[in-house]
Amino acid sequence: SVTTIGEEAFCWCDRLTEVTIPDSVTTISYAAFVFCDGLTEVTIPDSVTTIGDSAFYSCDNLTEVTIGDGVTTIGDYAFSYCDSLTDITVDENNQYFSNDEYGVLFNKDKTTLIQYPIGNKRTAYTIPDSVTTIGNYAFAGDYYYGISSLKKVTIGNSVTTIGAFAFID
Repeated sequence: SVTTIGEEAFCWCDRLTEVTIPDSVTTISYAAFVFCDGLTEVTIPDSVTTIGDSAFYSCDNLTEVTIGDGVTTIGDYAFSYCDSLTDITVDENNQYFSNDEYGVLFNKDKTTLIQYPIGNKRTAYTIPDSVTTIGNYAFAGDYYYGISSLKKVTIGNSVTTIGAFAFID
């Protein structure tokens, strides 16, 4: 049984439109699906505990991600530059991560905003008052080419840290 999807295992697989991750997998490694522009939806099973850095980085047509209850670690920019991403849903039983009603990915207690789904059509977003940290590449997307509709982000007084390249385009 496969337990690990290795580094860059599916890198640049543009023809890959669908992937079923087996329940035996516990680790999705660094850049495992980087630049897989054909992927549109990904369901990460409860067996997965680790999603590595850049795991799904720049999967341009990825629209939905569902994260199971077993995930304990999500690496930096795991879902950054997924320009069509509109929704990230975390199993409500996950003890480490959560999402809000807009499909934004947070740690469980919503003190760290990990990833804003840059492909949604909202023009404005207000970061919840519980957030103290905006993660690395949290709002990264291709603004230059007009893919993102987001024009305004309101940052509350509770935010004390804004990560590297949080708003890079």
